[in-house]
Amino acid sequence: MKPLFTPGSIPKSLLPMFIFLVVTGTSVAQKADAADTFDITAPSMRFPHQYRQWGFQVAAGLLMVKPPMDLLENAIQAPLVNIHMTFGLPWRLSLEGDVQTIVVSNQFSLGPRIGYGYRNFYFNAGWDVAWVYGQLRQIGFDNRAKVWLHYPNLSVGYKLKRMAFTLRGEAVFVAKLTETSGGNEVSVSRNFYNGFTVGFYLEQRLWKNHVFIFGLKDNYEKYYWPTWMLFTTFNRYYHIPELSFMWIL
Repeated sequence: MKPLFTPGSIPKSLLPMFIFLVVTGTSVAQKADAADTFDITAPSMRFPHQYRQWGFQVAAGLLMVKPPMDLLENAIQAPLVNIHMTFGLPWRLSLEGDVQTIVVSNQFSLGPRIGYGYRNFYFNAGWDVAWVYGQLRQIGFDNRAKVWLHYPNLSVGYKLKRMAFTLRGEAVFVAKLTETSGGNEVSVSRNFYNGFTVGFYLEQRLWKNHVFIFGLKDNYEKYYWPTWMLFTTFNRYYHIPELSFMWIL
């Protein structure tokens, strides 16, 4: 059987189009191959991998909080703005910072991580120190709170090529809690166990290296920092769920 085309049988008018199709097809194939090499490990943030040395990444999003019924009428019900940062260090170490704010309640935390991975499983351990500052100076109030918190934490994760799953637990210790009203100190508490949190995070690649984070977290705590105005009113533990959406920038 004779071939449909021989080198001399391709009309010269179609030759540029033929070359264009070959070049375009090769380019598309190369792009497809490049996409196939994507690994969720590098661009992920909640996943407990070792971030590249001296690398820096930022994620921004919102936290939705559901207070318990007896706090519902008093607690501020609005999304918190959340900014999370990671800085890679040598020797399997990294540094993570976090900012959460709703104007009248603000938390700033910073802490180291050390991690290890085996095949598709990764874990890390860390210790965050946080400072909470809250103020309410409207409708006749002049109340403020300053709190120092410690969050020892452990994360375990499993990854697929374009998706990562992370389970994170942390204990919550209050180092110092100071409340003032009208400039007068009304309450000081020190060094007590405040509960724990358990969170599940799903990180999904959307396109190229853009990754979206969905999180669900349960806070089992006596004093939940965004509701600092109620610290002296309620003295019991609550389950307070959090829903988070973050975009890695």
